[in-house]
Amino acid sequence: MNSDPLMTVLEVADHLRITPSSWRANVASGEAPAADDPDTDTDRPANRRRPRWRRSTVDEWNRTRRRGRPSQDTPAANPA
Repeated sequence: MNSDPLMTVLEVADHLRITPSSWRANVASGEAPAADDPDTDTDRPANRRRPRWRRSTVDEWNRTRRRGRPSQDTPAANPA
């Protein structure tokens, strides 16, 4: 058994206990790491590709990511 398996979107979401759409949003925004094994099969449309991430990549990102929403006490970047 591989100690650092590649995981699909569904497996990553399950591992992190978040929804698959949350993981996809993090990936799309650039907040989450790029896939370790990007599916670049151009014979399939982009929404049918299956990128995969190493568990170690996901775990490292999860350890270092910012969590939650900004505090209400945090001043706005561009106050009105």
